[in-house]
Amino acid sequence: MNFEIRQPRIEDAESVIEHKIKVTKENPDTLATAIENQEPDLNDQIEKIKNTGENDLKLVAVDSDKVIGIINMFHDHRHKFRHIGQFGISVQQEYAGHGIGSKLIEEVVQFAKENEHIEKLILTVFGNNDGAIRLYEKFGFETEATLKDQVKLNDGSYTDLIYMSKWV
Repeated sequence: MNFEIRQPRIEDAESVIEHKIKVTKENPDTLATAIENQEPDLNDQIEKIKNTGENDLKLVAVDSDKVIGIINMFHDHRHKFRHIGQFGISVQQEYAGHGIGSKLIEEVVQFAKENEHIEKLILTVFGNNDGAIRLYEKFGFETEATLKDQVKLNDGSYTDLIYMSKWV
């Protein structure tokens, strides 16, 4: 598989939206996304691409100009939390197992290590997302807290919300 990891460009906005819609449909019980609540808007997506904070990182995995994976890491600017970077990641199912998620996480970890403000990376993951949990553990992330039955799934059942972190 031949893919490129890079910062998103304005011309990627439509493909980013298509990616978000696709992964939300593919992962209804393992992923929480903003588009579950609001229809994506092209102009909003363009603004999000243009307005990346100085200590934030947004990356896309691209295969032939098609966005197939995304990772966003946001630096918490509040005084007592400014040592924290929080990220979320998604990769389309048909591209899983090709190292895309690993490469995206590697990039975020490296960015955090080189950033004088970020000391710790955090994330949340649904307890039923075993593959993602294993991937995070592979990179040294550890479970800090488990909120029991925090997430209500579409079928009415519940799963845990797990907080994981890694000092960089």
